Amino acid sequence: MSTIESIVQELEKIPEPMQLSILELIRSLKESTNTDDRHLSKSSPRILGLNHGAMKMSDDFDAPS
Repeated sequence: MSTIESIVQELEKIPEPMQLSILELIRSLKESTNTDDRHLSKSSPRILGLNHGAMKMSDDFDAPS
């Protein structure tokens, strides 16, 4: 039995309001996946060193308290 067949078989066992909730979840997951894919494809490559010097580490950061 395939995964899809197993899912359908389980869905047939639950009440319709729960089936509708699962359908909404599936659509939401699909939409968020599509949004993530679009975001990844449009992102620019990272540029190292842009914040060089923006932070200073204390000389005694690892000294015992």
